[in-house]
Amino acid sequence: MMNDYTFLHNLPDVPIPYINPVVTGDSWKLKELSHKKYNSMITRVELNPVDSNEVVVTFGNCVRIISSNSKKVNEREITSFRDTPYGASYRDDGKLIVVGGEDPVIKLIDVATRNTLRKFEGHTGGVQCTRFIEKGSLISGSNDNTIRTWDIQTGEQLQLVGKHKDKVHCMARHPTNGENVWLTGGYDHCVKLWDIRSDKKQATVTLDHGSPVEDLIMLGTSGSMAISVGGNYFKVWDLMSGSGKEVYQGIHSMKAMTSIHLSNSKDRFITAGLDHTVRVFSTQSYSLINSFEFSDPILSLTMVNDRKIIAGSAKGNLFYARKTNPITISKAKLSIEDYDCPTNGVIHKKPKKNEKQFLNRTLVVNDSLGIYKSSHLDRLLRKFEHKTAFDTAVLINKNIDFIFKVVCELSRRDALDIVLKNREISELDSILQMVNKLVNTIKYQQCGVLLLEKIVDFYHPSVFQENKSISSTMNLIKINLIREQKKQSQLLELSGSLDLLYSNSTNSNIPKTIQKRKLEEEESKEEN
Repeated sequence: MMNDYTFLHNLPDVPIPYINPVVTGDSWKLKELSHKKYNSMITRVELNPVDSNEVVVTFGNCVRIISSNSKKVNEREITSFRDTPYGASYRDDGKLIVVGGEDPVIKLIDVATRNTLRKFEGHTGGVQCTRFIEKGSLISGSNDNTIRTWDIQTGEQLQLVGKHKDKVHCMARHPTNGENVWLTGGYDHCVKLWDIRSDKKQATVTLDHGSPVEDLIMLGTSGSMAISVGGNYFKVWDLMSGSGKEVYQGIHSMKAMTSIHLSNSKDRFITAGLDHTVRVFSTQSYSLINSFEFSDPILSLTMVNDRKIIAGSAKGNLFYARKTNPITISKAKLSIEDYDCPTNGVIHKKPKKNEKQFLNRTLVVNDSLGIYKSSHLDRLLRKFEHKTAFDTAVLINKNIDFIFKVVCELSRRDALDIVLKNREISELDSILQMVNKLVNTIKYQQCGVLLLEKIVDFYHPSVFQENKSISSTMNLIKINLIREQKKQSQLLELSGSLDLLYSNSTNSNIPKTIQKRKLEEEESKEEN
């Protein structure tokens, strides 16, 4: 069972300067609200930067502006395209949108009237992505492998910024210096950083994503970090370390990731992919916080006020989902002091007023075994209530098999850091006692050592010295580990001796076997 999980210490190390591993216990549970069917795949969804009730959707042979409020939904369609449009995007004031397409002509469109104000011609291939640099200029990436900038007033090309070796599929602006610094991703597997003030037509940083780059974002106010998605993984890049450097790779999908979006709070990013799943990650630890599966492959998505997700699918469905209020740890967590633990092993809840209903809603108790059924732990894990699941298994359940399964699952989700940090002394002591049990059981020793390594990293040595109970438990763990180390050394010596004996035994039989074969051959010749 241990080999079915990938433990954190087997994953690529992430340099400490780039990660703040403190992650809040945000469950980020999503609930699908509704969906609307359109006639072809939805390739891009973008939120109006000044009106959170409006999005622009690119699909089929048209662009649709969808406005919604509590009473009704208003849709305005822009159909002035000879071929498939791509990548409709708002200007910062929300009054204009710019659209590319399979037809290598960029269009500037007024949102209010839906009229085409200007066309920009110069690309020789379809224009995959278009963005506003500022109010007076645009930038575009094309199937002709080039990145170009345009003047809105004249419609003329300002410059050829540079090239990829394959079509340019996506781009992202610098968080604070978007007038000059841009990031592009192409189907040549490359992520490139450009300073459009330069006339050299060369990227300042070129990075190899390893797969066609579908989408990307830049992090923080300094723009020193970026995340690209493509293939079944995302990669985190340090853009400031000379030629750039990969600092993390997250593989959470069996199919290609197609889109990524950064939350307004900058502490979360969400990805979507062909596996129908939207995933929420932390920008501090890059760990998975939650996921939600839709019925279709997702090609694009956006987020409204960090609480609502609008996603466009490959089958033409526009999905709406909302973040529900998370169950806080304080409400879901039950303290071990709330239980009587008689000698027969059956756990009884101490009676308190108005608590029976809450207990029935959150816990499933097996009266004959005195343990919580695994179905309850599964429900907590499905809801991404990681700390509650861990506390239930360790502080209340205390069944070593369930503890092992929960720890393995939390390790697979990169969530062990969250559940082990910032513990009170009494909680830490209970966890260490459980670690001692794991270390003493051969089947679970690797799991116990994993937890112990993390606890030692997270807490100052004074914590283990000042508290007598914790100090005593740590000494027991140390003794048990030393004893186990001696056993393993003896077993290795015995194994080596057996190998030597087996090898000598095999070698001694070789000459006899050869001699026997020679005699048989000679007898055969004499008979002939």
